[in-house]
Amino acid sequence: MTHLPFTLLAYFFNALSVLANKFLLNKTIPDPLIYVFYISLFSLLILFALPFTLSPSPLTLFLASISTLLWTTGLYFMFMALKKGQVSRVIPIIGTLIPIILLIFAYQLVTQTQLWAVLLLILGMIALTLFDFQGKPTKEEVSFELLSAVTFALSYILLRQAYLNLDFFSVIVWSRIILIPFIFISYFLLKGKLSSNLRLHPKGVKLFLGGQIAGVLSEFLILYSISLANPALVNSLAGTQYVFLLILAREKYSLTNLVVKFVGIGLIGTGLYFLAFT
Repeated sequence: MTHLPFTLLAYFFNALSVLANKFLLNKTIPDPLIYVFYISLFSLLILFALPFTLSPSPLTLFLASISTLLWTTGLYFMFMALKKGQVSRVIPIIGTLIPIILLIFAYQLVTQTQLWAVLLLILGMIALTLFDFQGKPTKEEVSFELLSAVTFALSYILLRQAYLNLDFFSVIVWSRIILIPFIFISYFLLKGKLSSNLRLHPKGVKLFLGGQIAGVLSEFLILYSISLANPALVNSLAGTQYVFLLILAREKYSLTNLVVKFVGIGLIGTGLYFLAFT
């Protein structure tokens, strides 16, 4: 089964989630750890499916649990980078670094055609965001972007190894158990700050829930795609979310900016074509 339709749908939902995050991190939920807390709490709902899963081996449970902790850490670093810099710069940098890091680990597993496809997708991502790099990034922002990309990439690598030992659904469900102690620790660190902002902004609650639903769907589809294909190939399609953002944001662009963005879309389309027939 091909991973392409699941991956593309995942990045569409991710684009919706990014738009929600862009507003909430500046207006309603200023503390990134609070954001990570609620996302982790929301993802525990999948534990209700625990009776319908297969029990993992100790090694598989360890790999899946560490992967979840790394992914959660990467999410925190990403939100910290968003606080320090602009969404239009932070997300593309992290999104470009992840497939590059994964390619370093998986170079021998990728065919030459797939490698060209990945490079085209990365170039397309750069072209789509070339004119959005406004302002000078700080050292803190760059550090958080690099840390986020590395932890996300390591998370996907470990998760892929867990998939080799157990079915996708069981791995996903059991991997969330590790979030229970994380949530308790976060609760005591954030006690008194968790819901105050949300109570003051009912519209923010709705936007938060909508963004989280989109984010959870995106994560689920990305993880399922990784169970079907090499993580480097799945994450190289991250540039497609900028195509969706280009449509959804409805921002005004200069002619030069628009031409470069369409070149980026063309590069991404070419990369998708190569991936579809390899």
